[in-house]
Amino acid sequence: MRISLFLLVILMSYLPVCGQDVRIIQLKKEQATYSPKTFYIAAVSDSIPDSMGIGIISEGSKTQYVVLQNGTAAAIKNFISGNMLEDTTTQPITLNIKKLDVQAKKKGAKWAISISFRFLYAVGEVNLSEFSGGGQGETDGDPADYIERKVRQTVESNLERFEKWWVVQRDNFPLSQAVKVNVTVGKSSDKKNLIVYSLQRPLSQADFKGEVQENVPEKAMTLSGNLFATSSMVQKGQMIFNVEITPYFDKEQSWFNPNGANTGLLAHEQAHFDITAIKTCELINAMRKASFTKDNYLVLFEQMHKQYLDLSNEEQNTYDNETNHGTIPDKQQAWQDKIKQQAKDVGCY
Repeated sequence: MRISLFLLVILMSYLPVCGQDVRIIQLKKEQATYSPKTFYIAAVSDSIPDSMGIGIISEGSKTQYVVLQNGTAAAIKNFISGNMLEDTTTQPITLNIKKLDVQAKKKGAKWAISISFRFLYAVGEVNLSEFSGGGQGETDGDPADYIERKVRQTVESNLERFEKWWVVQRDNFPLSQAVKVNVTVGKSSDKKNLIVYSLQRPLSQADFKGEVQENVPEKAMTLSGNLFATSSMVQKGQMIFNVEITPYFDKEQSWFNPNGANTGLLAHEQAHFDITAIKTCELINAMRKASFTKDNYLVLFEQMHKQYLDLSNEEQNTYDNETNHGTIPDKQQAWQDKIKQQAKDVGCY
């Protein structure tokens, strides 16, 4: 019973044509006057239910449904493959027939025929452009012959129209799967409360302008982080993703308590800023080595950012714990030596 029901559903879907008079048109195989030179049609699909055909031929009360042999998409793909010289080393393009409608009506001794179409061109999931148009004509011959010829002419002229557009516009679409990422370290900021990291610009006690917190064990607090500036563009068919990462020290959120501060406290806070900058550079170096694609570049960027933020926070906490916030001189000196070497090794500063 389940199989019989399935077959019944399939048969019913074709009743609009099968129950009516149908005129099947086969597109002729004859050499086209135009063949694409910068692309080829790799696949054709259509948004037209084959059961409804592509239009009607009507003469008084008599109506025929017009159907392209083997279906709209297959008929047009066969026409292109059989009648045009295809260079498969060029860009593969998919063609979707969004609309192809013909109407032929007998008026006196002649047939009045109209055709309208809408074709969508794409590469993968990237929609490139949609072209539409139409026209009218008359014939005193077989309307099916006229329709067959106009369908071929429509496809051929539309492909040529697309190629003229494509030659001009193709570099503006991200057709390459790979994304080129340009990532740099920022050297300046227009925010007056920020100090951008530089080996030539060590922190001073005067840089700590935040309100001092008295009832905490720490004698100073450094707030540092990164500014991210991103932009994207397309060049020669490839997505370019530009990232600038700027390590900074926030003067308004960082504070220094001179009461009870030891002589090594400023150096301890400087090292916190150094760790931020080192992890920033490690992130930049990792991004330069990573493989970014159109599908993953934004997600991968966010994942890497979070990963290195977590590593930076972990390093900051380990540093404070091992030096007891800078109060163990030999541990503090060992960390300062380690951080100084790391700053040189990462290569950003």
